[in-house]
Amino acid sequence: MLSAPSQVLVRNQEHFAQGKWLIVNPTDSAIFAELPNSEFVGLHQYFDIYQQCIAKDDKNEHLFGASWDLNNDFDGAIIYMPKSKEHAAMLIANMAACVKQQGTLFLVGENKSGIKSAPKLFDKVSIQSYKIDSARHCALYCGAVGNPTSFNIDDWVQYKELNMQKSVVSIAFLPGVFSSGELDAGTKLLVDNIQPNLTGKVLDFACGAGIIACAVASEHSDVELTLCDVNALALYCARLSLKKNNLKGDVIASNGLAEIGGKFNHIFTNPPFHTGIKTDYSVTEEFIGEVKSRMLPNASLTLVANRFLPYPDILKASLGRVKTIAQTTKFNLYQS
Repeated sequence: MLSAPSQVLVRNQEHFAQGKWLIVNPTDSAIFAELPNSEFVGLHQYFDIYQQCIAKDDKNEHLFGASWDLNNDFDGAIIYMPKSKEHAAMLIANMAACVKQQGTLFLVGENKSGIKSAPKLFDKVSIQSYKIDSARHCALYCGAVGNPTSFNIDDWVQYKELNMQKSVVSIAFLPGVFSSGELDAGTKLLVDNIQPNLTGKVLDFACGAGIIACAVASEHSDVELTLCDVNALALYCARLSLKKNNLKGDVIASNGLAEIGGKFNHIFTNPPFHTGIKTDYSVTEEFIGEVKSRMLPNASLTLVANRFLPYPDILKASLGRVKTIAQTTKFNLYQS
Protein backbone atom coordinates (compact mmCIF):
# COMPACT_ATOMS: atom_id res chain seq x y z
CA MET A 1 0.00 0.00 0.00
CA LEU A 2 1.33 3.41 -0.94
CA SER A 3 1.90 5.87 1.87
CA ALA A 4 0.66 9.44 1.43
CA PRO A 5 4.14 10.77 0.45
CA SER A 6 4.48 7.97 -2.10
CA GLN A 7 1.10 8.89 -3.59
CA VAL A 8 2.40 12.42 -4.11
CA LEU A 9 5.44 11.04 -5.92
CA VAL A 10 3.23 8.99 -8.23
CA ARG A 11 1.21 12.14 -9.00
CA ASN A 12 4.46 13.70 -10.19
CA GLN A 13 6.10 10.72 -11.78
CA GLU A 14 7.01 12.61 -14.97
CA HIS A 15 9.88 14.21 -13.04
CA PHE A 16 11.50 10.81 -12.51
CA ALA A 17 10.70 9.21 -15.87
CA GLN A 18 14.28 9.29 -17.17
CA GLY A 19 17.73 8.80 -15.74
CA LYS A 20 19.12 7.01 -12.72
CA TRP A 21 17.55 7.89 -9.38
CA LEU A 22 18.29 7.16 -5.75
CA ILE A 23 15.25 6.82 -3.46
CA VAL A 24 16.14 7.43 0.18
CA ASN A 25 14.18 6.02 3.12
CA PRO A 26 10.88 5.29 1.35
CA THR A 27 8.09 4.66 3.84
CA ASP A 28 6.77 1.72 1.82
CA SER A 29 8.09 -0.82 -0.67
CA ALA A 30 5.29 -0.32 -3.22
CA ILE A 31 6.73 2.91 -4.62
CA PHE A 32 9.33 1.04 -6.68
CA ALA A 33 6.59 -0.76 -8.62
CA GLU A 34 4.47 2.35 -9.11
CA LEU A 35 7.05 4.66 -10.70
CA PRO A 36 7.64 4.01 -14.43
CA ASN A 37 11.42 4.41 -14.53
CA SER A 38 13.32 1.14 -14.09
CA GLU A 39 16.60 2.78 -12.99
CA PHE A 40 16.01 3.20 -9.27
CA VAL A 41 18.25 2.35 -6.34
CA GLY A 42 16.92 2.28 -2.80
CA LEU A 43 18.97 3.51 0.17
CA HIS A 44 17.37 2.35 3.39
CA GLN A 45 18.29 3.38 6.90
CA TYR A 46 15.42 1.29 8.33
CA PHE A 47 15.81 -2.46 8.18
CA ASP A 48 12.10 -3.31 8.10
CA ILE A 49 11.41 -1.40 4.87
CA TYR A 50 14.66 -2.68 3.40
CA GLN A 51 13.55 -6.27 4.02
CA GLN A 52 10.16 -5.57 2.42
CA CYS A 53 11.83 -4.10 -0.64
CA ILE A 54 14.26 -6.95 -1.25
CA ALA A 55 11.41 -9.44 -0.82
CA LYS A 56 9.07 -7.70 -3.28
CA ASP A 57 11.31 -5.85 -5.74
CA ASP A 58 13.66 -7.94 -7.89
CA LYS A 59 14.25 -5.22 -10.51
CA ASN A 60 16.11 -2.63 -8.48
CA GLU A 61 19.15 -2.53 -6.22
CA HIS A 62 18.60 -1.93 -2.52
CA LEU A 63 21.18 -1.03 0.12
CA PHE A 64 20.79 -0.96 3.89
CA GLY A 65 23.28 1.42 5.43
CA ALA A 66 23.98 4.69 7.20
CA SER A 67 24.99 6.58 4.05
CA TRP A 68 25.70 6.32 0.32
CA ASP A 69 29.44 6.55 -0.33
CA LEU A 70 29.70 6.70 -4.14
CA ASN A 71 29.77 10.19 -5.64
CA ASN A 72 28.34 11.87 -8.74
CA ASP A 73 26.59 8.83 -10.18
CA PHE A 74 22.86 9.69 -10.09
CA ASP A 75 20.76 12.10 -12.11
CA GLY A 76 18.80 12.83 -8.96
CA ALA A 77 17.64 11.64 -5.56
CA ILE A 78 14.26 11.49 -3.84
CA ILE A 79 14.40 11.84 -0.05
CA TYR A 80 11.49 11.06 2.27
CA MET A 81 11.40 13.66 5.03
CA PRO A 82 12.65 12.12 8.30
CA LYS A 83 11.50 12.94 11.82
CA SER A 84 14.21 15.50 12.56
CA LYS A 85 15.41 18.44 10.47
CA GLU A 86 19.01 17.67 11.42
CA HIS A 87 18.61 14.20 9.93
CA ALA A 88 17.10 15.75 6.79
CA ALA A 89 20.05 18.15 6.49
CA MET A 90 22.49 15.24 6.69
CA LEU A 91 20.59 13.26 4.04
CA ILE A 92 20.49 16.28 1.71
CA ALA A 93 24.24 16.80 2.13
CA ASN A 94 24.84 13.12 1.40
CA MET A 95 22.60 13.09 -1.68
CA ALA A 96 24.11 16.31 -3.03
CA ALA A 97 27.40 14.42 -3.20
CA CYS A 98 25.76 11.48 -5.00
CA VAL A 99 24.18 13.30 -7.94
CA LYS A 100 25.76 14.72 -11.06
CA GLN A 101 26.41 18.44 -11.39
CA GLN A 102 23.08 20.19 -11.91
CA GLY A 103 21.37 17.04 -10.64
CA THR A 104 18.04 17.29 -8.87
CA LEU A 105 17.05 16.59 -5.28
CA PHE A 106 13.43 16.07 -4.23
CA LEU A 107 12.18 16.11 -0.64
CA VAL A 108 8.71 14.69 0.06
CA GLY A 109 6.85 14.35 3.33
CA GLU A 110 3.76 14.97 5.39
CA ASN A 111 3.04 18.54 6.42
CA LYS A 112 3.32 17.63 10.11
CA SER A 113 6.81 16.18 9.49
CA GLY A 114 8.34 19.61 8.98
CA ILE A 115 8.48 19.41 5.19
CA LYS A 116 7.77 23.15 4.91
CA SER A 117 11.34 23.77 6.06
CA ALA A 118 12.60 22.26 2.77
CA PRO A 119 13.72 25.57 1.19
CA LYS A 120 16.01 26.31 4.16
CA LEU A 121 17.29 22.73 4.18
CA PHE A 122 18.17 22.98 0.48
CA ASP A 123 19.99 26.32 0.89
CA LYS A 124 23.46 24.88 1.48
CA VAL A 125 23.53 22.64 -1.62
CA SER A 126 20.98 24.04 -4.05
CA ILE A 127 21.19 26.93 -6.50
CA GLN A 128 17.40 27.16 -6.40
CA SER A 129 14.50 25.33 -4.76
CA TYR A 130 10.73 25.44 -5.07
CA LYS A 131 7.56 23.53 -4.25
CA ILE A 132 6.33 21.10 -6.91
CA ASP A 133 3.06 19.87 -5.40
CA SER A 134 0.82 19.74 -2.32
CA ALA A 135 -1.61 16.87 -1.84
CA ARG A 136 -2.65 14.19 0.69
CA HIS A 137 -1.55 16.54 3.52
CA CYS A 138 1.95 16.29 2.05
CA ALA A 139 4.28 18.47 -0.02
CA LEU A 140 6.98 17.83 -2.61
CA TYR A 141 9.93 20.20 -2.97
CA CYS A 142 12.68 20.28 -5.57
CA GLY A 143 16.22 21.66 -5.54
CA ALA A 144 18.89 21.83 -8.25
CA VAL A 145 22.37 20.97 -6.95
CA GLY A 146 25.11 23.48 -7.76
CA ASN A 147 28.78 22.59 -7.72
CA PRO A 148 29.80 19.02 -6.79
CA THR A 149 30.21 18.46 -3.08
CA SER A 150 31.78 15.76 -0.90
CA PHE A 151 30.29 13.91 2.06
CA ASN A 152 31.76 11.89 4.91
CA ILE A 153 29.32 10.64 7.52
CA ASP A 154 32.00 10.72 10.20
CA ASP A 155 32.02 14.51 9.92
CA TRP A 156 28.49 14.41 11.36
CA VAL A 157 29.35 12.17 14.35
CA GLN A 158 29.50 13.80 17.78
CA TYR A 159 30.81 12.09 20.90
CA LYS A 160 29.29 12.86 24.30
CA GLU A 161 30.59 11.73 27.67
CA LEU A 162 27.77 10.39 29.83
CA ASN A 163 27.93 9.60 33.55
CA MET A 164 26.89 6.08 34.50
CA GLN A 165 26.63 4.58 38.01
CA LYS A 166 30.39 4.14 38.53
CA SER A 167 31.94 5.18 35.24
CA VAL A 168 31.85 7.60 32.34
CA VAL A 169 31.24 6.33 28.82
CA SER A 170 31.74 8.13 25.53
CA ILE A 171 28.81 7.68 23.15
CA ALA A 172 28.71 8.44 19.42
CA PHE A 173 25.65 10.26 18.09
CA LEU A 174 24.35 11.09 14.63
CA PRO A 175 21.27 13.06 13.58
CA GLY A 176 18.29 10.70 13.47
CA VAL A 177 19.42 8.58 16.42
CA PHE A 178 17.24 8.54 19.54
CA SER A 179 18.16 11.07 22.25
CA SER A 180 20.95 12.37 20.06
CA GLY A 181 23.60 13.99 22.20
CA GLU A 182 22.21 13.31 25.67
CA LEU A 183 21.20 10.69 28.20
CA ASP A 184 17.41 10.64 28.07
CA ALA A 185 15.49 10.31 31.33
CA GLY A 186 14.16 6.81 30.64
CA THR A 187 17.56 5.34 29.80
CA LYS A 188 19.07 7.10 32.83
CA LEU A 189 16.53 5.42 35.10
CA LEU A 190 17.50 2.05 33.64
CA VAL A 191 21.29 2.44 33.81
CA ASP A 192 21.05 3.86 37.34
CA ASN A 193 19.33 0.63 38.44
CA ILE A 194 21.32 -2.08 36.66
CA GLN A 195 21.63 -5.01 39.03
CA PRO A 196 25.11 -5.70 40.50
CA ASN A 197 27.48 -8.52 39.52
CA LEU A 198 26.10 -9.18 36.05
CA THR A 199 27.59 -12.05 34.09
CA GLY A 200 26.72 -13.99 30.96
CA LYS A 201 25.09 -13.00 27.70
CA VAL A 202 23.46 -9.57 27.49
CA LEU A 203 21.12 -8.25 24.79
CA ASP A 204 20.53 -4.52 24.34
CA PHE A 205 17.31 -4.47 22.31
CA ALA A 206 16.58 -1.31 20.30
CA CYS A 207 20.06 -0.24 21.32
CA GLY A 208 20.15 3.21 19.73
CA ALA A 209 23.67 4.60 20.07
CA GLY A 210 24.60 1.80 22.49
CA ILE A 211 24.27 3.64 25.81
CA ILE A 212 22.83 0.71 27.79
CA ALA A 213 25.29 -1.84 26.43
CA CYS A 214 28.25 0.44 27.14
CA ALA A 215 26.95 1.15 30.65
CA VAL A 216 26.57 -2.57 31.39
CA ALA A 217 29.94 -3.63 29.98
CA SER A 218 31.89 -0.71 31.46
CA GLU A 219 30.87 -1.78 34.97
CA HIS A 220 30.58 -5.56 34.47
CA SER A 221 33.55 -7.00 32.60
CA ASP A 222 32.29 -10.59 32.50
CA VAL A 223 29.47 -10.13 29.98
CA GLU A 224 29.03 -10.92 26.28
CA LEU A 225 27.21 -8.12 24.46
CA THR A 226 24.73 -8.27 21.61
CA LEU A 227 23.12 -5.05 20.38
CA CYS A 228 20.30 -4.78 17.86
CA ASP A 229 18.30 -2.03 16.22
CA VAL A 230 16.24 -1.39 13.09
CA ASN A 231 18.01 1.91 12.36
CA ALA A 232 21.27 1.87 10.36
CA LEU A 233 22.37 5.19 11.88
CA ALA A 234 21.89 3.78 15.39
CA LEU A 235 23.90 0.68 14.51
CA TYR A 236 26.67 2.83 13.05
CA CYS A 237 26.81 4.84 16.28
CA ALA A 238 26.64 1.72 18.46
CA ARG A 239 29.71 0.27 16.76
CA LEU A 240 31.59 3.54 17.24
CA SER A 241 30.51 3.72 20.88
CA LEU A 242 31.80 0.23 21.60
CA LYS A 243 35.11 0.99 19.90
CA LYS A 244 35.51 4.33 21.72
CA ASN A 245 35.09 2.58 25.08
CA ASN A 246 37.32 -0.39 24.18
CA LEU A 247 34.37 -2.78 24.36
CA LYS A 248 33.37 -5.66 22.14
CA GLY A 249 29.95 -6.85 21.05
CA ASP A 250 27.89 -8.14 18.15
CA VAL A 251 25.87 -5.33 16.53
CA ILE A 252 22.98 -6.67 14.46
CA ALA A 253 20.35 -5.15 12.19
CA SER A 254 17.01 -6.66 13.15
CA ASN A 255 13.33 -5.85 12.85
CA GLY A 256 12.25 -6.95 16.30
CA LEU A 257 13.95 -10.19 17.34
CA ALA A 258 13.81 -11.82 13.91
CA GLU A 259 17.56 -11.73 13.25
CA ILE A 260 18.66 -12.50 16.81
CA GLY A 261 19.95 -15.99 17.46
CA GLY A 262 20.78 -17.66 20.74
CA LYS A 263 19.51 -16.97 24.23
CA PHE A 264 20.51 -14.49 26.91
CA ASN A 265 20.96 -14.16 30.64
CA HIS A 266 19.93 -10.52 30.70
CA ILE A 267 17.94 -8.40 28.25
CA PHE A 268 17.72 -4.63 28.59
CA THR A 269 15.62 -2.22 26.56
CA ASN A 270 14.23 1.27 26.31
CA PRO A 271 11.93 0.28 23.45
CA PRO A 272 10.45 2.58 20.81
CA PHE A 273 6.82 3.58 20.63
CA HIS A 274 7.09 5.61 17.43
CA THR A 275 7.60 4.67 13.80
CA GLY A 276 8.74 7.86 12.13
CA ILE A 277 6.35 10.56 13.34
CA LYS A 278 3.52 8.09 14.10
CA THR A 279 2.82 6.48 17.47
CA ASP A 280 3.33 2.72 17.15
CA TYR A 281 3.33 0.24 20.05
CA SER A 282 3.40 -2.86 17.85
CA VAL A 283 7.19 -3.36 17.80
CA THR A 284 7.43 -3.43 21.58
CA GLU A 285 4.30 -5.52 22.04
CA GLU A 286 5.65 -8.09 19.56
CA PHE A 287 9.03 -8.05 21.29
CA ILE A 288 7.45 -8.74 24.69
CA GLY A 289 5.39 -11.55 23.19
CA GLU A 290 8.48 -13.23 21.72
CA VAL A 291 11.20 -12.43 24.24
CA LYS A 292 10.72 -15.54 26.40
CA SER A 293 12.09 -17.66 23.55
CA ARG A 294 15.37 -15.70 23.76
CA MET A 295 15.78 -16.06 27.54
CA LEU A 296 17.87 -18.68 29.34
CA PRO A 297 16.58 -20.24 32.59
CA ASN A 298 16.47 -17.62 35.36
CA ALA A 299 17.13 -14.83 32.86
CA SER A 300 15.90 -11.30 33.46
CA LEU A 301 14.24 -8.73 31.24
CA THR A 302 14.59 -5.08 32.31
CA LEU A 303 12.42 -2.60 30.41
CA VAL A 304 11.87 1.12 30.92
CA ALA A 305 8.81 2.86 29.54
CA ASN A 306 6.55 5.85 29.97
CA ARG A 307 4.17 5.18 32.84
CA PHE A 308 1.08 5.54 30.65
CA LEU A 309 2.07 2.66 28.37
CA PRO A 310 0.22 -0.63 29.02
CA TYR A 311 3.25 -2.89 29.26
CA PRO A 312 2.86 -4.48 32.73
CA ASP A 313 -0.13 -6.57 31.68
CA ILE A 314 1.60 -7.61 28.45
CA LEU A 315 4.76 -8.54 30.36
CA LYS A 316 2.75 -10.56 32.87
CA ALA A 317 0.91 -12.41 30.09
CA SER A 318 4.16 -13.28 28.33
CA LEU A 319 6.52 -13.98 31.23
CA GLY A 320 4.22 -14.73 34.14
CA ARG A 321 5.34 -12.03 36.52
CA VAL A 322 6.56 -8.45 36.52
CA LYS A 323 7.63 -5.97 39.17
CA THR A 324 8.34 -2.27 39.13
CA ILE A 325 11.87 -1.81 40.48
CA ALA A 326 12.18 1.98 40.06
CA GLN A 327 10.10 4.90 38.86
CA THR A 328 9.97 8.63 38.29
CA THR A 329 7.00 10.87 37.65
CA LYS A 330 7.25 9.96 33.95
CA PHE A 331 8.85 6.50 33.70
CA ASN A 332 8.54 3.05 35.25
CA LEU A 333 11.33 0.49 35.23
CA TYR A 334 9.97 -3.05 34.98
CA GLN A 335 11.73 -6.35 35.54
CA SER A 336 10.48 -9.81 34.64
